[in-house]
Amino acid sequence: MKAYTGTVGRRYHEESEKLIPDPYLHDYTKIILSKAFRRLSSKTQLITMPNNPHIRTRLIHTQDVIGVSVAIASQLGLNEHLCMAIAAGHDIGHTPYGHAGERALSKFGNKPFKHYVNSVVVAQHIERKGAGLNLTHETLKGILGHSRGDNKLSVGKDAIQEHSVVMFADKIAYIFADANDAVRYGFLKEEPKLLHDFGPTQIDRHMKIVAELVKESKEKGYVDFTESKSAQKFGELRTFMFDKVYSKIDWSLHETILWKLCEFFSKDVDLGIDPVLAVSLLTDREANHFATLLLNQKKPGLEEIKSWGVYEILPHLSGKKIDYSDPDLNWGKENH
Repeated sequence: MKAYTGTVGRRYHEESEKLIPDPYLHDYTKIILSKAFRRLSSKTQLITMPNNPHIRTRLIHTQDVIGVSVAIASQLGLNEHLCMAIAAGHDIGHTPYGHAGERALSKFGNKPFKHYVNSVVVAQHIERKGAGLNLTHETLKGILGHSRGDNKLSVGKDAIQEHSVVMFADKIAYIFADANDAVRYGFLKEEPKLLHDFGPTQIDRHMKIVAELVKESKEKGYVDFTESKSAQKFGELRTFMFDKVYSKIDWSLHETILWKLCEFFSKDVDLGIDPVLAVSLLTDREANHFATLLLNQKKPGLEEIKSWGVYEILPHLSGKKIDYSDPDLNWGKENH
């Protein structure tokens, strides 16, 4: 397999491209310097606002995905910078409270809210006061395609291989980490036996699974991890996590808070932006602050949200028709 080196390009030319000629290293730099990337430090991975600093936040998960992606790409001779860019941006459109936030916002907006679509929307239409990060089409397409939920990890031989790298790296990172944190927080009494099949420690597990993925991919000539014994065991571990952990956590209170926030942005404070999109940009900390105001029987108003980071963003988006369900990537076809 060969590293992806070409590019469809960006929506518009920037002089800064001369400073970092590699388009994907440029994308990576833009993403890690963005506000959306910084907000990930206060967004849920498995546990909301954990007191234990060793429990992963969405930012730590993202850093894990970057690391696993590079480990895979380097051994397969693929484009590490493209993998880094996709991995850095793959969750920047995530909601407060993780996937519970997606469910709540889907109900309020009466259409599916998908964080992987919104990540592309944030990159193109939210960052830089609405001007967007102006990322390459390949990075954006990789962000869009990283998520499979609990579905099968099917891949295509003709796909950009770096896209598949990040898709698998994301699953590896969150399954191992979430199992580890589920025990640390008490959702599981002990680590599942399936986890031990990959090694006694987190670093051992990552090293083994990366080695097995690289081996299977080299044998097939494209990135894949679905048929080996290790891949089958990993599939069983994913099923275990969805059945015994993710589906068992009570998110009802968090969903109620987000519903109230949607009502707040649609009735009490109308900044001319879709309330679902506005809420998706909040951090867990801001959502929790809002809940505290409600518990204190204080009706929140504009003054309360002026201290929130999101208030730096929302006024610049007022009146713009931004659809969080539309990745808006047709421009890439025009550039071919």
